[in-house]
Amino acid sequence: MSLKVPRLIIAEATARQVLAEMKIDRLPVDPIAIARGKDIMVQAKPPADDGFSGMLARVGETYGILYSTFIDNEGFQNFSVAHELGHYFLSGHMEHVLRTGQHHSRAGFGSADPYEQEADFFAAALLMPGDLIKPLLKRNDDGFALVQRVAGECRASLTAAAIRYARLTKSAVAVVVSTDGIVNFTIFSDGMKDAKVRWLRPGSAIPSSSVTAQFIAEEGNVRNAQSAAGTANLSEWFDCPTSHDVTEEVVGLGSYGKTLTVIHSSRLTLAADGLDDEEREQDDLRDSWTPRFHKC
Repeated sequence: MSLKVPRLIIAEATARQVLAEMKIDRLPVDPIAIARGKDIMVQAKPPADDGFSGMLARVGETYGILYSTFIDNEGFQNFSVAHELGHYFLSGHMEHVLRTGQHHSRAGFGSADPYEQEADFFAAALLMPGDLIKPLLKRNDDGFALVQRVAGECRASLTAAAIRYARLTKSAVAVVVSTDGIVNFTIFSDGMKDAKVRWLRPGSAIPSSSVTAQFIAEEGNVRNAQSAAGTANLSEWFDCPTSHDVTEEVVGLGSYGKTLTVIHSSRLTLAADGLDDEEREQDDLRDSWTPRFHKC
């Protein structure tokens, strides 16, 4: 039976199992080495060949991964390979995606397909193991500089690093990825959920008063991977019971054509830290962490 919703916790647990099986306990994690350790052939596509980020193929009992170099970014390429490994390792994926012998993906958290979402979250957990990056999160201040640090040390994409950051941090953080001012998806950390903030609907417009809206209005900012930061009000971005001043940071993702916005609040983080252990455990059991994806 086909998946109706993504099993993101299972996807991340499967990544941990792979790392344990292959005795990988330090950064950076090399997804190509993992593939070759499973006798999976890995090859890069020519830079001029666009169309998909990665492909998993099977011929008889032989498997291969082809990954795009159209985006000249090691982190994105590593993520693309790790995404295809997700299809290889995750239960039920091979039967679904390889019915014709090959499967093309557009990795990067933009798909509404639960199989693609699972592979994305597997890839993020594989490249950025929680037990290895949680100490990094604790030692550094919240914000985009921390996302860059995680991406650099793990050789992962900025988007994947931001998503992993939001999944693991106890701070109040929201991550929004958008294209041409339209939201692709949003993900909240547990600390942000504690503020009773509601998702910004995928497909809706970025708030016109936001730092992000001003940023994308200036031609070349996204393409040239420029960045900007400022103060915003949480209620301008999301439906929430109380307004809060927050820090908004945005960066253009270059030839990927998207913007990455990181919103964080030290005040909300302090409030979240005040929850007792029982409340925190209950929050951990909620399934409301599932990100809302824009169908594209």
